[in-house]
Amino acid sequence: HDGASTISLCTCRICQTAKSKEALISPCYCKGTLGKVHLSCLERWLNMCGRQHCEICRYQFEAKRKRRYTICQAIRIWVRHPAHRMLMKSDLIVACILTTVTMGLCSVSIFGLKYFVEEGQKIGVPSVYTKGVLIMFLAVIIIGYLTTLYLMAKDHVIPWYRWWTRCMIIRIIVSTSRVSEEELLKE
Repeated sequence: HDGASTISLCTCRICQTAKSKEALISPCYCKGTLGKVHLSCLERWLNMCGRQHCEICRYQFEAKRKRRYTICQAIRIWVRHPAHRMLMKSDLIVACILTTVTMGLCSVSIFGLKYFVEEGQKIGVPSVYTKGVLIMFLAVIIIGYLTTLYLMAKDHVIPWYRWWTRCMIIRIIVSTSRVSEEELLKE
C-alpha cells in the first residue's frame, strides 16, 4: 500500500467515520487505527464516561475541567428529575407530619407543665423532678426530630453533591508533540 491510501483508510475510533471536516489526531500512545480520533469525539466520549485518560493505553490527557452547571442550575435539574422529585415530595410530607406531631407534643408538654407539677406533688414527687423529667422528654423529642430531619436532608444532599461535582466539561489541551502527522500534512 502507498502512504496516500493508508491515510484515507484511517477512521475515528469513536465515531468510526473518516469523512469529517475535522482532522484526525493521535492524542495518546495508541498506534494504528486505534490511535486516530476526532478531537470533538474524544471530548464528547470523555465527558460521557467522566475519565481523563485513554481507556486503552492509560495515557493521561492534559485537559481543562470546568463545572457543567452552577449550583442553582444543578439544583433545578436535580429537582426536576421525576425520581428525585417523588422522593423529595414523600420526604417533605413526612417532615410536615413529623413537625406537626413534634410541635403538638412540645406544646402539650409546655402548657401542661403546671398540671404535671401539681399532680406530681399530690403523690409526693418534688416539682424539680417532674420538671427535670419533662425537660428530658422534650430534649429527646427535639433531638429525635432534628436528627430525622438531618438524615432526610442528607439522603438528598449527598447524592446531589456527588452528581454535581462529577458533572464536568472536559476540554482536551492538544500538545503539539502528540498531534498526528496527518493533521500536520493537511495544514
